[in-house]
Amino acid sequence: MISILELPSGWSNAAQVDWALGRVVGMDALGLTRIEFRLHGGCKLWIDGVLRLMAHCNQMAGRGIHVRLTFLGGSSGVMGYIDRMGFFDHLDPRIETIPVRPAVSGASLFRGGNTGLVEIVPIVAAHRDDDLPNRLTEVLRQACAARADADRLSEAASTLFSELIGNVYDHTQTSGHVALQVYPGGSKVKVVVCDDGLGLMETLRPALNERTSEYRGMTDVELLVEMFRSGLSRHSDPKHGQGLKDCATKAVRFQAELDVRLVSQNVRLTPSRGGYEAATAYCSEGLPLLRGTHIAFTFGLAP
Repeated sequence: MISILELPSGWSNAAQVDWALGRVVGMDALGLTRIEFRLHGGCKLWIDGVLRLMAHCNQMAGRGIHVRLTFLGGSSGVMGYIDRMGFFDHLDPRIETIPVRPAVSGASLFRGGNTGLVEIVPIVAAHRDDDLPNRLTEVLRQACAARADADRLSEAASTLFSELIGNVYDHTQTSGHVALQVYPGGSKVKVVVCDDGLGLMETLRPALNERTSEYRGMTDVELLVEMFRSGLSRHSDPKHGQGLKDCATKAVRFQAELDVRLVSQNVRLTPSRGGYEAATAYCSEGLPLLRGTHIAFTFGLAP
């Protein structure tokens, strides 16, 4: 028997992809052997939704589940858009697609042709690309050149890219992806960095518990907020952890929302009184299990 997930017409972000999958397979997908993702003709995906769909499909295929992606609108709908993003370049080859995936990807043909788009880029420790954060930042700078604060926004983005991508590179057993899209009509830009490692809480909490009992009573959400607010790190060296704090500080300056996907939770942080606080964290629990850490920043483009 095949489980069927429907992504309807209209816009879907990463959280909505999670919720749709959760309604079909539950949290742990026990007994799941076959699943079909049906994307309707009018379906549209924000960039974080594109990467979340890819992560779920790839991880399911890696567990031996037969995955089928059916694009009911054909190649001219959302399939064409995610092809332009490079989705099929990074999709597990075991995954079946209807229609069949393009022989040559749109990302390969048109990469760099849209100044408001950074197609999906792999982050692989064995092939470290130290210039990647600079290239991403330059695309963002050009896209936002008309803004009075474009230089400051570019500086903030540079820190975000360098820290988050560096974290993936520094964990040699981890690979990941990064993408960026500017949405002029929605007056926002989304930056997504994700990896398939152990995840923030799986590395942070055990290390903290070995050093101190101070944080044992904290929920994952409270611990996550503390990480971005005070530079809390799994390392005892105080120099570690400040990168994520700096990311959050710069993001708050531009009133950016921050979404972090944990193993079975999604936490959305909104700026409040100059920082991220527990009172401004919105948590969804019991989501389908997803390995790794998936972080998305959403900046408003309006000055």
